[in-house]
Amino acid sequence: MASIDRFQILKEPELKILEQWFENEDTMRRMDGMLPLDVWYARVNKDEDNTVIMAYDGQLPAGMVVMEFVGERAYIGLIVNPLCRLQGYGKQILKKLLNDPDFTRVREWAACIEEDNRISLACFQAAGFTMEEPDEDGFLTLILRT
Repeated sequence: MASIDRFQILKEPELKILEQWFENEDTMRRMDGMLPLDVWYARVNKDEDNTVIMAYDGQLPAGMVVMEFVGERAYIGLIVNPLCRLQGYGKQILKKLLNDPDFTRVREWAACIEEDNRISLACFQAAGFTMEEPDEDGFLTLILRT
């Protein structure tokens, strides 16, 4: 059964884990804007409005979440470890994140997901996000107000 027992701030050595996830074709295709990872990490790590966390099920790195905070809104991106996909980990990560006391200041969560990414759309909708109209780039914005 998928479960997330902790989050921890992403540290530079964990980029090696993410590199392995990018060997997966779907991860590469959907998240290639994060490459090269070391440049991406340096940028988000120094920006106080960004937080990047790893989600763990015991010792298993089950997923990574990147959040950008703009006032009371948080934009969220989620990558589930390719070995953990379709097992409920994405939903569990979102559920734990949305109930985390460190993020109670967030009044609105937003995720921008490609229109053809049915698995991610279903995951966010299962966590209570509702879909808005597609943008001109073919992304759907899903919103959850707390």
